[in-house]
Amino acid sequence: MRFTSTGRLAAVASTALLLLGGAATSAQAAAPGPVLYSIDFSNPQEQDDNNLPEPYGRVWLQAPWGQQTALWEHPDVGLNTPTLPRYPDAAPYEIRFADHPVTEVCAVVNEDDTGINDDDVLAAGCVPVHGPGSYTVSGDDGSVTVNLYDV
Repeated sequence: MRFTSTGRLAAVASTALLLLGGAATSAQAAAPGPVLYSIDFSNPQEQDDNNLPEPYGRVWLQAPWGQQTALWEHPDVGLNTPTLPRYPDAAPYEIRFADHPVTEVCAVVNEDDTGINDDDVLAAGCVPVHGPGSYTVSGDDGSVTVNLYDV
């Protein structure tokens, strides 16, 4: 079978459009923009008066080259670390602006057990992001789930 010059031109044009369409889709997915999210802190080990975690640490979104956008941060303040099973605790979601593509959600979160025993490790590490959904980062004693509603 021999291609005519019109057939070759159509094939080249079709391939170019496919390649340009794929590049546009990738660029759109990586575009800066708002991120709507919530965070759930889980510590099955917790056994105090309310069985709710007192988390501290950091949760962030990460670009392929390491740039970060913080979603939640709280220092360890000992007995004054607040109880927080979910962030935000009153609104359905929080909004941040990521000025980079998002490839991972990361968390290093411990749970305060001041005066009882060693603090629990709820999350330590990163998981890949593939769009909106729930992403769980685990630790030795629990987990942190980041719910991305729009990214």
